Amino acid sequence: MSIFEEEILMLIQCTPRAGAQWPDFDTISEKDSHALAAAFQRASPFPHLVMDHLFPSPMLQAMAKEFDTAAPSDWREYHSGLQRKRGTPPGGHLPPTVQDYFNVVYSGPFVRLLSRITGIDDLIPDPALYGGGMHEVDAGGSFEIHMDFATHPRTRLVNRLALITYFNETWTSEDGGALELWELEPPRCAATVVPHFGRTVIMEQSARAAHGHPQPIREGRQRRSTVAYFYTNGLAARDANDTLATTYVPHAGYSRRQKAELYLRRFAPPMIVKGLKAINKAARTRHTRGRGSKL
Repeated sequence: MSIFEEEILMLIQCTPRAGAQWPDFDTISEKDSHALAAAFQRASPFPHLVMDHLFPSPMLQAMAKEFDTAAPSDWREYHSGLQRKRGTPPGGHLPPTVQDYFNVVYSGPFVRLLSRITGIDDLIPDPALYGGGMHEVDAGGSFEIHMDFATHPRTRLVNRLALITYFNETWTSEDGGALELWELEPPRCAATVVPHFGRTVIMEQSARAAHGHPQPIREGRQRRSTVAYFYTNGLAARDANDTLATTYVPHAGYSRRQKAELYLRRFAPPMIVKGLKAINKAARTRHTRGRGSKL
């Protein structure tokens, strides 16, 4: 399988606001915006853009430290045969610098920049960060190839863009966890993005935007990122079914357990799937408590 490293674009014309620690994204020139838009549209296998140094390193360093100080109650676990990670829940508490980051990317100047790059007008932020926020994957963890939810479950707005920033120092391809972008017919990896520290990905959300990080994280490493979604009002704007759930992509690399889980997700009634998840969660909780009692 051929995997191509994506082009890295550096925004060097973005100047800081007076007295501020974050850049003023309104200062991006029209020429630079056009260049970024062209790169976004020509990217394969679907529109996306990979950038280094979009956000100032001191702020990202502060955010990385806040991953260590987040309380266990600030996290929600996602463990199944198709994904193994943790993330902050919608409307949950965020550390101060992380909250500043989301305030910036959901601000008028940054949303206007996203519209210029992607050609999508009237983008709408989600302050509750449904599906977004802080994400963390421990050794052995992964997330199978999938398309993200098409519709916000509360607002019913259409999911159009994902913004991902990584916080992984000295990361290499051998550490696993690279973001893979897949073609669907036939299913195959067409591009990969190593999650280096400070790297940011802007990615289209659609019925063809298959992605994930199926390669497990190497022992002794931990993959960290922040994710923000952007929406528009109107289902006609997106070439996808009206689905509230993640849609996984069948491919030859699935284990028997993953195939069984995928079958259940596709054909079993939602209440049965929900019940199985609850049983699995309870079993993990008992296992964790049992380990704790032996320490």
